[in-house]
Amino acid sequence: MVDKKNIHSGHRQRLLNTILDAGIDKVSDVVALEFILTYVIPRADTNEIAHRLLERFGSAANALNADWELVADVEGMGETSAKKFHLLVDIFDYYTNELLEKKYTFERRSDISDFFEELLRFQNVETTYIVGLDASKRVKSKQKLSTGGLLSVGISTHQIAKFVTGIKPAFVLLAHNHPQGKAIPSQADIDGTKIIESLLSSLGTPLIDHIIVGNDGVYGILTQSYYREFKNYE
Repeated sequence: MVDKKNIHSGHRQRLLNTILDAGIDKVSDVVALEFILTYVIPRADTNEIAHRLLERFGSAANALNADWELVADVEGMGETSAKKFHLLVDIFDYYTNELLEKKYTFERRSDISDFFEELLRFQNVETTYIVGLDASKRVKSKQKLSTGGLLSVGISTHQIAKFVTGIKPAFVLLAHNHPQGKAIPSQADIDGTKIIESLLSSLGTPLIDHIIVGNDGVYGILTQSYYREFKNYE
C-alpha cells in the first residue's frame, strides 16, 4: 500500500528546495501558489488545489485578495484553510508596514511617493491612512482610518483628533487609494481634505498633504500635482 503521507512529505521538501534555489518569482504561477498553499493546508495535494484556484480566480493575487467565503468553495480548501490563506495578505501587510515605519524619513517628494505607493498601490479596496511624523519628518506612527473611502465610509474627526493627541506628531500626512481609477481627487476628497486640514490646524499640527494613489500615479491634493506618474499606466 502506498503511503500518501510520505509521498506528500517528499514532494513538499522538493518543492521547498526548488523555491529556495530558484526563488518564488522565478517559478510558474501554479508552482508558486502550490508552495504558498503548503503553509495553510497540512496534508493534501496542493498542486491540484492551486490549479483549481487559478481556474477560478485567474491569478494567485486575485485568489489571495478574494473573500475567504469564495475561496472556501473551491474543492480542497474549506473554511479553515480559506481563512488562513486569506490572512496571508494581512501577514504580509503587517511585515511591510513594520519595515515602512522603521525605514522612512520624508525628506524628499520621492520619499512620500515610495512610502505610499508601497503601502497602497496594490490594495484592492479603497483604504485610508493617517501618518504622524516627528520634527525630523520621521514616521512616528501610522493608523488605518477606514476601508471603503472618504465618501462611502467617512473619516471620523474623532479618530483623527485621538490619533494626534495620542502621539503628538509635528506633522501629519493623510493618504488613500483609488484601486480602480486615476489618482485625481473627487470633490468629496477635496471637501474632506479641507475639513481635516482645518481640524489639524486647530490642534496645532500641519497637514503636509493628502496623498491619493491611483492606477496612474501618486497625487497630492494640497500640492495639486503628481508626486509620481506610473509609466506602465495605459
